[in-house]
Amino acid sequence: MDLKAAKAELREKSRPYQTYSYYLIIPIFIILVFLLSLVGYNKGIFGTIVFVFVIFAHVWASKLDLVRKRKHVAPILMYVTQGLGVVLMVLLVTEVSAGGTGNIALGLSSLILLPIEIIAIVFFFISANDIKKAYPTMKEDAKAARLEYQELRRSK
Repeated sequence: MDLKAAKAELREKSRPYQTYSYYLIIPIFIILVFLLSLVGYNKGIFGTIVFVFVIFAHVWASKLDLVRKRKHVAPILMYVTQGLGVVLMVLLVTEVSAGGTGNIALGLSSLILLPIEIIAIVFFFISANDIKKAYPTMKEDAKAARLEYQELRRSK
């Protein structure tokens, strides 16, 4: 086997484990971002980082053929949350610029976005469980492919 084929096999065999890891870590990040926002930290950059991870996880999960279509629900819910967040921020800015306090837009965002994020967290965990069931030996397969690739790389 040549190096290029070994690298392609490494990507293919490690994809389920990487996706599984992302589907477990993203909900934890979402919870941490929420807790940080309760303490008073600005969650802007953290929310963006989580959103980037969601995009990566969704792209990788779309390439897993053995997993049910349920794998798309959590990322799509996060996309909806981001889109609604932008709309609600526009409402907040217009309300504040009209002389209001912005409490209505913030209340609306809490009532709409938080339940969607909680449902997304649940679906991330459900999808991670589906990945684990579809690829029971994913960690061992990824390790074996990585070792094979490293051995080929060292030998050349």
